Amino acid sequence: MNRPLVLASVAVLAACNGEKQPPASPTLDAQPITYMDIEAAKLTGPSCNYAAGKSMGAVVMAMNREAVMKLDGQLIHLTLDPQCNKLDKGTGSRYVAPGYVLDLAVDSRTRSEHAGTIGYHGSVRLSDGKGRVLYGADGDVQCNE
Repeated sequence: MNRPLVLASVAVLAACNGEKQPPASPTLDAQPITYMDIEAAKLTGPSCNYAAGKSMGAVVMAMNREAVMKLDGQLIHLTLDPQCNKLDKGTGSRYVAPGYVLDLAVDSRTRSEHAGTIGYHGSVRLSDGKGRVLYGADGDVQCNE
């Protein structure tokens, strides 16, 4: 009969035992960058596009000076870190913006080329300024002019 009260009491006691639980890691959902996004932002030139999993939709478009990522329906622009490792097509392994650090990687052992497009298996990691991962995905990378 008093089962809900007992369960509530157990939960309260568990919360009061002095052990602090780490805060839940914040997570963001990246949306695919659309052709309309590319046109509206006037994104042109050589780039490497990072997709999540086996999706065809790029969640990151990296260029030689900046990278863009679509979060909560808005493109965020991140600036190339000049001290990062250089990747294909003039892109880099790290881009930054206030409150964000975007780390990109490609596995050079998976390099393929078809019809002017260079492909890799790669990864995307977006973190806050404190090292907490906000978004992460592995998937296909396509680099082209």
